[in-house]
Amino acid sequence: MSPPSAALDLAAIERKASELLVEVARTLVAPSLGGAMSDHHWASHTQVHTVDDLIAGAALIEAFTGAFPGHGLIVEDCDPVPGDGHHQWFIDPIDGSANHLRGIPYVSVTAGLVVDGEPVVGVVHDIVRDKTWSAHRGGGARVRDAQGTRDATVAPTPGLGDAMVIAHLSRRGPLVSIPDVLQTLLWNIRKIRCMGSIALDLGLLADGEADLLVVGRGTPQRMLDIVGGLVVVREAGGAVMTAAGGEVDATTRTLIAGPPALCAEFVALMADRDLEGWTSDQATPPG
Repeated sequence: MSPPSAALDLAAIERKASELLVEVARTLVAPSLGGAMSDHHWASHTQVHTVDDLIAGAALIEAFTGAFPGHGLIVEDCDPVPGDGHHQWFIDPIDGSANHLRGIPYVSVTAGLVVDGEPVVGVVHDIVRDKTWSAHRGGGARVRDAQGTRDATVAPTPGLGDAMVIAHLSRRGPLVSIPDVLQTLLWNIRKIRCMGSIALDLGLLADGEADLLVVGRGTPQRMLDIVGGLVVVREAGGAVMTAAGGEVDATTRTLIAGPPALCAEFVALMADRDLEGWTSDQATPPG
């Protein structure tokens, strides 16, 4: 019997999901960027939850349940919506909530569809530039902005020495906690940036605006942030892997994304550091 995804019109799902995501981004998320800080609380040292997350999440649940009956939904800050057990959406209504709260113009809305464990559709929308990356399995990746729609392709950067790298630095993560890792990375690349929205980082990679994404948490992945962008990067010709070169899933703690050769070069550079094996409970404060 063919898998459920074989019977799906993935291109149509991509188009509809993009339409729904962009509508909520334009009407709810972009207008609430910055200004007077909305009601919020910090769930951890780094994770903030805001009333704007809840409002956008509720709107996306209503839109996606109407458009995709039977599909399950995992939406940040909202109760899960059960589905048929095969089709599961991972949606982050505001990826970069701390940026959004403070008015820092680097925020995205993202959705990814997983069918029987396989990511097959992805959308990432940049709320500030009103720019959308989308893709479906086997269909390539696209980017839409004020200039129109075109194919998205990862950068042709030949090696790490020329790479613009986006890194996510966690105080209990391996990039910061393992001696010399960050220094080694900086020594072997062109530039490094810390931006605050992994989904949007993946969009930039898919369009060649950056070369490599390096994420080291010390804790399991937040799939809400990465499923949509993961599909987009892969369909744009890129790779997504752990720092050990393995498959990324909800149990792994690192994520490396970008052109396959650059990912492989990073994995080789850090081969003796075991970034993926690092766990946050191993971290100690400075001094």
